[in-house]
Amino acid sequence: MDSASPLPILLTAFEPFGGSTMNASLETARNVSAMVPGVEVLELPVVSGLAETSVFDRLADPRASQPSAMISLGEAGPEPVVRLEWVYVNFDDFRIPDNAGLVRKASRIEATGPAAYFAGIDLPGIVEEIGGRCPLPVVLSLSAGAFLCNHLAYAVSHRNPAIPYAFVHVPAWRPEESGFLLRDLVGTVAEILAAIRMRLSDDTLLR
Repeated sequence: MDSASPLPILLTAFEPFGGSTMNASLETARNVSAMVPGVEVLELPVVSGLAETSVFDRLADPRASQPSAMISLGEAGPEPVVRLEWVYVNFDDFRIPDNAGLVRKASRIEATGPAAYFAGIDLPGIVEEIGGRCPLPVVLSLSAGAFLCNHLAYAVSHRNPAIPYAFVHVPAWRPEESGFLLRDLVGTVAEILAAIRMRLSDDTLLR
């Protein structure tokens, strides 16, 4: 890769779940990759265990280039806010079944793992830097929940500490229901990725 090429970022997103036919994380990821060079999208199943396995298989694929960073997108509620998740806890407590019908209640993700991990990127700094210039508000969040989003973020952080990683919750955009535009959500995530790329070029800013 020459110096003018953008650093590759692996952007993961989830398939629809909970009876919905759409997942805003996947819609956002696909649109971001179409407008931002050097972004690879990996669609993940909403199934405990299989989501992180899909990530690890991609990272271990000798035919694919190793990403400089990985960002996972997940869908939150309808509020038009993008949440940068700072903490991932070793705890599953599903409020609904995953797409395989599994409900994990009050259980550890990794039996011998630490209680929590922090994101491997300076998310507080990114919020401060870009918050005022994004189409949608960007905030720092201290809880990624206890469903597949947190499960994935913890598992990835536990297994791949060398890869700069963070989880981002996007609002649940629906074309005829939401009070904001998909292009605004896509533009906001694109700004987040641009800020992350700046930090990849100066690793003193990663954490």
